[in-house]
Amino acid sequence: MSKPSRRPRRQNRPKHDLQTYSNRQPARTLAVMVGIPLLICLLAAISRKEYGFSLWIISSIFLIAFMLFSSLTIRVSNDELHWHFGPGLIRKEVPMADVARAEIVRTRLWDGVGIHYTKRGWLYNVSGRDAVAITLKNGKQFMLGSNDPVGLWEAIEQRLS
Repeated sequence: MSKPSRRPRRQNRPKHDLQTYSNRQPARTLAVMVGIPLLICLLAAISRKEYGFSLWIISSIFLIAFMLFSSLTIRVSNDELHWHFGPGLIRKEVPMADVARAEIVRTRLWDGVGIHYTKRGWLYNVSGRDAVAITLKNGKQFMLGSNDPVGLWEAIEQRLS
């Protein structure tokens, strides 16, 4: 199995039960990316009555987007790798039997946040650049952004060995 290319230092990392690993990463980067335009739209809607309705609609869209992507929760059990954004309306899972390997990676700055396709496969991320690249047995790849890449990598590797 692939060893991580780098190991971020982390003190007092909890031991993860082999039954389940779970980590919730708040979307701090997205909060800034959505919060500033939302604030501008709300202030403009209050001060410019003629554009008020349109700006309230735009503000609502920003708020809904933030709610949907407010966090990324990743769970690793003996049977599956599962992740979902915010309240869980946007979610995906992969059977652990389909996972070939995992490695800790650092996404490029322009890879950004959200769900989108990159040169290294699909990226699911809400904040930061640390991620775990997953390669499936069929050759497909994807990356899961995480504020605990070492813990996530260890949880997956324990189940692969």
